[in-house]
Amino acid sequence: MYPNGEDYIRAVQEPQRVFRLPALRGAAFELHPVFGIPMPASGNAAVVFRASVDGTDTALRFFIREDASSQDRYTALGRHFVDRGIADCVATAAWVDDAISVNRSSWPMVQMSWVDGRTLDTYVGHLVATGNTAALSHLADTWRSFIGRLQAAEYAHGDLQHGNVLIDTSGALRLVDFDGSWIAAVRGGPPPKETGHPNYQHTGRQWGQWMDTFPALVIYTALLALSRRPTFWADLHSGENILFSAEDFAPPFRTRTWELLSAIGDAHVEHAAELLKLACDPEWSASGTLESLLATELSVPAPARREAAATATFPGIGAPGTATPWWQLTAAPAGDPGLSAAGASPAAPAPPPSGPLPPPPPMKTAPGAAAPDRQSFARPARAGAWYQYSGSGPARSPVGPSTHNGAPVVQPTTPRRSAATTTLLALVAAILAGLLGAVAGVTAGAVAAIVTALIVVLVAVRLLRQKR
Repeated sequence: MYPNGEDYIRAVQEPQRVFRLPALRGAAFELHPVFGIPMPASGNAAVVFRASVDGTDTALRFFIREDASSQDRYTALGRHFVDRGIADCVATAAWVDDAISVNRSSWPMVQMSWVDGRTLDTYVGHLVATGNTAALSHLADTWRSFIGRLQAAEYAHGDLQHGNVLIDTSGALRLVDFDGSWIAAVRGGPPPKETGHPNYQHTGRQWGQWMDTFPALVIYTALLALSRRPTFWADLHSGENILFSAEDFAPPFRTRTWELLSAIGDAHVEHAAELLKLACDPEWSASGTLESLLATELSVPAPARREAAATATFPGIGAPGTATPWWQLTAAPAGDPGLSAAGASPAAPAPPPSGPLPPPPPMKTAPGAAAPDRQSFARPARAGAWYQYSGSGPARSPVGPSTHNGAPVVQPTTPRRSAATTTLLALVAAILAGLLGAVAGVTAGAVAAIVTALIVVLVAVRLLRQKR
């Protein structure tokens, strides 16, 4: 069984002892400003620490469960990124076998370049807060072009979501976390256990070349909608999404998200939204690129179209029992005489983005920290340091419960220090009991003294646990 996050926290406090490679033995880990220990960001399959290795900021990723990841897979991925010309789209990653000794066994690690930037949702929130709708529109086009490059290179990430997409300081998009990735060289192997963030993934998604088409459309539709109505961010952003959540992917599509999108009245947003509804069909299976999907024209039979036009409450959703539901829409090639859904034409191919995106906002200084916090490649940083957040919502206490992809975020506990503190408190209580007993003698007061000492111990332990 793989070590858990607490095991790794304890281990990396002594890098000279637990690492095999000399460079890692000299690694300087970023420390929590209060607890003074290395603190990781936690995901579904691994925990990630930030460290300086040979003077270079690095992300060290340690697995907490067995998966399909291996040295062969990561080597093949690295070669694919270079050969297909998409190395600038990802953070470099290298597999290190038997990197760390934990619980008397050796375990592998993935060493990644550290990307100074912001996660996609943090960046979008910044553009919304500054009212930069032009940049939001540019971001939607850039995203579409970015996915086009990846799919043309026959690469699928497997977990496209806000936490795995960064906008670096130059305004470029970068991907991280490649445990669920697909390339032709690994298609014959076992599929990874990573199934992606539920707020972005199709129900029953199959691991393969086109698995990114659905989440890419989810993100594109959200960015397009926000470029028209940035106020939707305050209504729909939960901290674990951009706009859409898993419940939005089920018929009859009457959630708050769909109601707000229907009020935009923009043909391109309506077309992307209708395509997304169609793709939510459990029987739908991606069989091509995002670009080919966006080029699809949606049509409905003429009688149903007239009935739907008379009764629809908003595009694609009609009155119960009368309008044509989404699952009766049929895809038709461009030029089909049928009316496009909501009167929208297929979105034109994305033009090459003109120039880089605006750089992300500068990092802020975390309370109590000596230096400005720097963004974790896996988590957003708002008003505090990166390790305070498991998602992208309001700031959370570093000791509060949190989850990501259903996995608990490692809590900053220090078992070694906690044990010492407990022993000290018990010793103080024992001394207090002895003093009280000496003063009371052998009278009934001795009993009261012992009871008082026990109460002190119990209260101290309870307070200590609350503090943890």
